Order: sequence, then C-alpha cells, then structure tokens
Amino acid sequence: MVTWSEIVFGSVLVVFLLGLSLFIGRRQLRLLRQLRDSDLPDEELNYERQKARRRLVSCVLTLVMAVLLAGLLIYYEPMAQQMANEREGLDHADAPGFSDDEKMFLRIWGGGVIALLVVLLVVVVLAGIDMMATRRYGMRQYRKLMADRRAMILRQTNRLRQEREEMEE
Repeated sequence: MVTWSEIVFGSVLVVFLLGLSLFIGRRQLRLLRQLRDSDLPDEELNYERQKARRRLVSCVLTLVMAVLLAGLLIYYEPMAQQMANEREGLDHADAPGFSDDEKMFLRIWGGGVIALLVVLLVVVVLAGIDMMATRRYGMRQYRKLMADRRAMILRQTNRLRQEREEMEE
C-alpha cells in the first residue's frame, strides 16, 4: 500500500514542477516578445534569444517530467508497491517467477522511470549548457570592457603627455 507521505510528497513535487515550469516559461515568452522590439546590440540580442529558447525547452521538459511523474505515481506506483510487498521477505530462490502480465507491467513501469530519468538528465545538461553560455558571454563582455578601458587609459596617457610637452615648450 502506498503511504500518505509518498502521496503528499509526490503531489507536492508534481505541483512544484508544474508551477516552476509554467512560471519560468511565461517569463521567457514575455522576454522573447520584448526582444522583438528591442534596440540591443546584435550580439546581446542573439545571446538573450538563445538563452530564452534554451530555458523554454527546459520548461517544456520539466512539464513532461511532471506529467511522467504524475502518471507513474497515479497509475503504476500502487501496483509496483503491491508487487514489492508480496515479494518482501522472500529469498531470491523462494520468490515465484513473474507472470506475463507482471513482466509487461514491469517493462512499462521501468520504461516510465527510465524516461523520467532521461528527461531529468536532459534538463540538467541544458542547465549546464546555459551556464556555460552565460559564462562565455560574460567573459567576452569582460574582455571587451578591459580592452575599452586599456584604450581609454592609453588615450588619456597620450593626451597628458601632449599637454606636458606643450607646457615644456
């Protein structure tokens, strides 16, 4: 029998995933609409668009993950728990074999769990890609700022030298 704590935790997790993906997805769609009329430089505009698209894909995958989790919890978890309880305490040698229906159920249930884990892996990989893209963009902008700063210091130095030379003459 599935315990109340499992039901509550699973429900909270599904609601959290749904809420998070809908909230962030709406923000990314709003950002994409704002970027259409934006006067940002091309490089920044492309970065922001790609970032919003990556995050939208992650939101869709998080929705898929929530649906998979809800399906597993509602349809498959009670039977999986019942099968586990029936075999609890039995040695591997004493356990009866699985019937064809049980084998089919275990394949479907296992496939659902594997699909959930694969979607989770893809979300984590996309988050890593997003993090690396943000880092690369930040480093490019930092290098540009440092180059501009060096150029400004060089201009100031040249101007001060010229002023000093003019004063010495």
